[in-house]
Amino acid sequence: MLKKFLLIFILTFLIISMSVNVNAKDLVTNLNIVQKASETKYLENDQGHISKEIVNSNKDIGEVTVEVKLSNVKKEQENTQIYDSTEIYLIVPESIVAKQEKFTKLLNNIETLSSKILSRNSNTKIGIIGIKGTISDVTTKEDGNAIIGDRDEGDVEGRESDTEIVSTPTNDINQLKNDLNSMNNEKIKYKSNLQAAIKKANESFSNNVNKILISLYDDVPDIAVGVKASVSYGGWNSEYKTVEEAVKAKHEKIATYTRDEILKLKSSNVSFILLRPDDTSYDETWYNSETGERVLDFDGSPYVQKLYGTEENPTYGKMYNFDENNIDNVITENIYKDVTEIIQSDISNIKIIDYFPQEIIDNFDFSYEDNPSIGNVSKNIDEESRTITWDIDALKGEETATLRYKLKIKDMKNEKLLNKTIETNEKVVLTYKDIDSKDYTVELTSSPKIQLSEVTEQDMNTNLDNTNNNQKNGIDTTVAKKKIPQTGMNMVIIIPSITAILLIIIVLYKKYKSYKDIK
Repeated sequence: MLKKFLLIFILTFLIISMSVNVNAKDLVTNLNIVQKASETKYLENDQGHISKEIVNSNKDIGEVTVEVKLSNVKKEQENTQIYDSTEIYLIVPESIVAKQEKFTKLLNNIETLSSKILSRNSNTKIGIIGIKGTISDVTTKEDGNAIIGDRDEGDVEGRESDTEIVSTPTNDINQLKNDLNSMNNEKIKYKSNLQAAIKKANESFSNNVNKILISLYDDVPDIAVGVKASVSYGGWNSEYKTVEEAVKAKHEKIATYTRDEILKLKSSNVSFILLRPDDTSYDETWYNSETGERVLDFDGSPYVQKLYGTEENPTYGKMYNFDENNIDNVITENIYKDVTEIIQSDISNIKIIDYFPQEIIDNFDFSYEDNPSIGNVSKNIDEESRTITWDIDALKGEETATLRYKLKIKDMKNEKLLNKTIETNEKVVLTYKDIDSKDYTVELTSSPKIQLSEVTEQDMNTNLDNTNNNQKNGIDTTVAKKKIPQTGMNMVIIIPSITAILLIIIVLYKKYKSYKDIK
């Protein structure tokens, strides 16, 4: 009889133990990032790129934030400063107003150039810098001599104020035309100070803009800051014995000062494009200021080269030799092409379709973090196509558009997903038009990846050790309360089990004792 009771006791204990062990483990998981970002897919001609990236995550609650980014920034500029916009200043000589035919031609060229630039990049503004200087009032007579007028300021040194902003940067073509037409209403002829105009432009650009300076001045400067148009020589207090020495010294200063101002554009990160006059532009005839008598024919070609350099090796920037016969093409085609290589073109009619896998649809809740930075997006995932659609009318040059959404797992204990790598999307299809209305399609096939993983006791011990070490080192490790995973028996099961075992032992003991007494 005792053996029978002992057998019943052992079987009962084993059954209870098995029941306890089956229910002892509480599954705890984290949602981990397997691959943070997709590949970077470039648009046609490396114009920009589209990509996806997990920018935020909470592994304990199973949530990730995914960012879709479309950037209209050239590939070679991605690791450089990103500008808010582009500003272009055009330098024009205000003396040209006195030459009506030439002025009309310049106005037409500026209008054509500006219209083409603004149509390519609407994130651009164009301004006008006028070259002024001291007043020139010299008339050449038929006999080759000259008459020096009363208004002539040949003895006045050049000043930094020998320039002005004719038009502040704008994207309004009519405003540019009106400002140019109102320039130099008195039609004054100036001794041009190019140095002052370049300095004015360099100081006038806004902050954080892509800076471009285009000089449409096809001559050489007559003066510079601190340098006057006339020269003195031969007197008891003059450092120059001959007129030729004085003229050479004057042109040396003008070339040096103006060249130095050009080189400052490089240090200010200003792109520079200019018209270079021919070498004979400094060839001059000099007259006695009192008698008007011609005293020197001067070859100034070395100073033209010193100031501007050559077309193949310019002082700085891109240079075109002035040619009266092709100036229209130089301004509206060649210079325009140079500008388009510096600025980024707009794209338009943009549609981005994000395709989601069925696993995401079935097992994750979807929500937007906020509205897209540009454009409009569908309210929810379309259940039939498993897609969201993001529409953007236009993305300007140097502009970036972003969209963020959250994926949150519905069940952190979903064993079907355990240790399975999940792609956050199947593909992203981008369609758009370039500035010439040509259609393009770009497909992004890689995506960020996530995985639901079990938290083991070893993981928890490691985390606990790290927490203790951090506390010893004075690091704050305060976190929200979480359920600690258990690999032993659940206390709710253990207590009744122990109670049942004790009762069985008592009953068996009493029966056994009773049996002995009877016997």
